Amino acid sequence: MAKLGRMLLAAGCSTHRVEGCLRYTATAWDADAEVFATPTSLSMSVQRGEDEPVLRLARVEKSTIALFRLAAIDRVFNDFAERRIDAAAAHVALGVIEATPPVGGPAVILAGGLASGSAAIFFGGGWLMAALGAAVGMLSTVVGLGLARNPQARLLTDFTAGIMVGCAAWIAASVDPSLPRKPLVLAGLIVNVPGLGLTAGLAELAQKNLVSGAARLLDATMIGVSLLFGVGAVATIERAVSPHHVVALTASPDLPSVWLLALSTLVAAFSFIVLFSVPRRDAPAAVVAAFIAWGAAFGANELGINGPAAAFFGALALGLFANERARRRDRPAQLMLVPGIVLLVPGAFGFVAVDQLLWGDAAQGAAGVVQTVVIAGALAIGLVLAGALRQPRKFL
Repeated sequence: MAKLGRMLLAAGCSTHRVEGCLRYTATAWDADAEVFATPTSLSMSVQRGEDEPVLRLARVEKSTIALFRLAAIDRVFNDFAERRIDAAAAHVALGVIEATPPVGGPAVILAGGLASGSAAIFFGGGWLMAALGAAVGMLSTVVGLGLARNPQARLLTDFTAGIMVGCAAWIAASVDPSLPRKPLVLAGLIVNVPGLGLTAGLAELAQKNLVSGAARLLDATMIGVSLLFGVGAVATIERAVSPHHVVALTASPDLPSVWLLALSTLVAAFSFIVLFSVPRRDAPAAVVAAFIAWGAAFGANELGINGPAAAFFGALALGLFANERARRRDRPAQLMLVPGIVLLVPGAFGFVAVDQLLWGDAAQGAAGVVQTVVIAGALAIGLVLAGALRQPRKFL
């Protein structure tokens, strides 16, 4: 059971889902379990009958969203819960799943580039910014994959990404000072920006998992600070060397059309399917989920319901779709939730707000930070309400 919990946490599963899954597994094994999970550790006590309770502690060194593992673990969990396999067979199956490597190499690099390119469109950039963003995203993904192989260097992944994006923005400004900086910087960092962690942290708090929620929020904060310091370090040097450059995140005055936004959503959806290792059989439904999330939020915005309210309706529509599919297909709801919610998370806006604070615009920066937290909270509440209206009937 400890191995099951550790693998679920390593695959990016929410702690309240992990705790529920392990308690149910213990019940199927005719035992009682007390479970306490955090994003980086697992503590549990298992007692069977009158036997002495067995204590288990496990630490999760690395946690990455790998939805193909989550789907495979869900199958093993279902087979064990329904007594189609015994504990020994389940342990062997989990070992095979743990040894299966995620999708890597050229597919992930290309997906990182496409995610950044489509994000440039979302943030008001044109085709040139999309191309530059895609190039920066691919390069950042390559460097990130390389740093991840070193236990110490991997801690500098976000800081290094910030430096690379800052350098790219400096080069672009040197070629054409009129180019808006905001689309390129945010597009280059979109894969690293911790909006998903912020939303997950607030969702954990909404589930009353206070320790896990606070841990995720602090982790998201540290990632954001690392990115900001990387970009800010380069911008500080740029301001000294090229004082005529505008290093603040200026936006483009041109807004993308609806069709261009829809195309960008499609590209982003496929990109995050690869980055989050969504199983192939669930990929079409994940694309539909992404369009439902974006379409609900966009439609609400067109009706004058913008900001946190639009995010709430997007999360609510996404949650209802994901939970209904989980009920009908007996698949984890997170296979739909994660690729869809990532298109709604406000991490980029939070980065802009902190950037404003960095350059002395305290009023705008503070307002942006508050709005970011409120939007993330609206997403979390939308998902919780969707779970109450249409329960997925699954732990995962």
